Amino acid sequence: MDGSTLIFGAGWIGTAWSRRLGATLTRTDIASEEAVRAELARCAPARVINAAGATGNTSVDALEGDPARAYRSNVVGPLVLASACAEAGIPFVHLGSGCIYEGDAGGQGWTEEDAPNFGGSLYARTKALAEQALSDFDVLQLRIRLPLSATPGPRNLLTKLLSFDRVVSVPNSVTVLEDFWPVAEALIQRGERGIWNLVNDGVERHDELLRVWREHVDPDHSFDVISVADLESRLVARRSNCVLSTAKLAAAGLGLPPLDESLPRLVLEYAAGPS
Repeated sequence: MDGSTLIFGAGWIGTAWSRRLGATLTRTDIASEEAVRAELARCAPARVINAAGATGNTSVDALEGDPARAYRSNVVGPLVLASACAEAGIPFVHLGSGCIYEGDAGGQGWTEEDAPNFGGSLYARTKALAEQALSDFDVLQLRIRLPLSATPGPRNLLTKLLSFDRVVSVPNSVTVLEDFWPVAEALIQRGERGIWNLVNDGVERHDELLRVWREHVDPDHSFDVISVADLESRLVARRSNCVLSTAKLAAAGLGLPPLDESLPRLVLEYAAGPS
């Protein structure tokens, strides 16, 4: 992308995206109006991407006892950024979440216009509130789900699943980051606004992904499949299981590759390690 990009949020995705773009990465507190305005003035960016937010140290369960942090990071912060960027005339991109739905909308997948129907975690509730509030601004919101990457890491869905000895078998939309980057950047270059579902075509089931791992990498990898009810009995907060529609992306002539192509490639690259 041409011009300077400033990314707020030095977590997994923000750091990876900044390296890809050669962007400036900042750890500035996004809920501080004074700090945000000062950073915008210092960097004078051509665009701002918000990849900051609270998800919990290891899982969304960690947020359940910390509503002040959750609302400050996931609701107040994005609104401060959107307001400051609007005042400065800087295009603003917000990395949102599709974990605000449950189910698959009768097999059609939830569209960008569908109202959220999942509030089983504080994380989901704050992300839904932020999305609704940001819709009153002229910004681009990119929804991702259960991100995966060929690079191991504690936030990577594949890394998480490989550490579990019990998983559920429920259809979900997921976002392969290596597929996400070029599509997200195309939307930004086009100057698109509004909400967009950025997930791969098709659905992922955790047990099926681990079977791909077993087929291509480790035939001895073992796990048990349990029910959603059994899983939730072990958790503090409920988990979103949902499928998002990619029709809007397709109509725009864009789209992330189908999972039956991406997942085997991702598994092999993950297993091979850094090149």
